[in-house]
Amino acid sequence: MMQLFKKIRHWAGREDGSATIEFCIWFPFFIGLVGSAFEASLITTRQALLNSSVDRTVRDLQLGNLGAPSHDELKVIICNQAGFIPNCINALHIEMERVTTDSWTFREGLVQCVDVDNNSVPALNFANGGDHDLMLITVCAAVKPMVPTTGLGLKLPKINGGTHYGLVAFSAYVVEPA
Repeated sequence: MMQLFKKIRHWAGREDGSATIEFCIWFPFFIGLVGSAFEASLITTRQALLNSSVDRTVRDLQLGNLGAPSHDELKVIICNQAGFIPNCINALHIEMERVTTDSWTFREGLVQCVDVDNNSVPALNFANGGDHDLMLITVCAAVKPMVPTTGLGLKLPKINGGTHYGLVAFSAYVVEPA
């Protein structure tokens, strides 16, 4: 019995492999940190590209360069300029509405986004404006996180509890007379 205790004490006192234990403790933390940094950079890039694309499209709408495009035509224009949003045509939802300047009432509630997981498209609220109308345009792109299981990708608010989160861009403009 004494021999067994000596072997256990000798085995417990060994120090080889101690770096492996530290590695196993710290490695998941650093992978989560790197994954979150990568995810944050992708979100920031996609958000900036979506905002820029919406701003350029709204400028063309305001000047009358696009006429009165349909919802699908506007999607194509925004997606062509955004460039870095995966499956953009199917993941993009646009709402455009007139803002009444008498009461300054406009949209209420959450921004509507396409639920890519359930193939459901929100109700369409899309109206082209006439001369001197104040228009509010809301664009939501459903995007899947690149690293969905760690850090930031895990904590992003998902559309209807699914796997995609929404990137949202707003803009307003006044329709210039023809």
